Amino acid sequence: MKRIFKVLKRVFVLVFIIAFFVYSATTIFKQQMILRQVKAQQREVIVQIEKIKKENEYLKRLAQYVGTKDYIQQVAREKLGLVGKDEIVFIDKNKKKKE
Repeated sequence: MKRIFKVLKRVFVLVFIIAFFVYSATTIFKQQMILRQVKAQQREVIVQIEKIKKENEYLKRLAQYVGTKDYIQQVAREKLGLVGKDEIVFIDKNKKKKE
């Protein structure tokens, strides 16, 4: 009878150890998969941050340019069709009008 209990005890311990290792291996595998996903997301976020930094720098430069005399003259020429007082305007009559 004692011998049966010893054998059962050893089998139980062996089954417990095997179950523990299987559980540990699957947990580690799942964590590795999650870690890969998080790293991929991190790379995507870093790329987005770089794009936003570049856009922010462009907008800062544009904001500085908007306040300059050059910008005001450019808008007056392009949008309003104005010219400077010392400038001569040439009109090409052969050019087709836009429809």
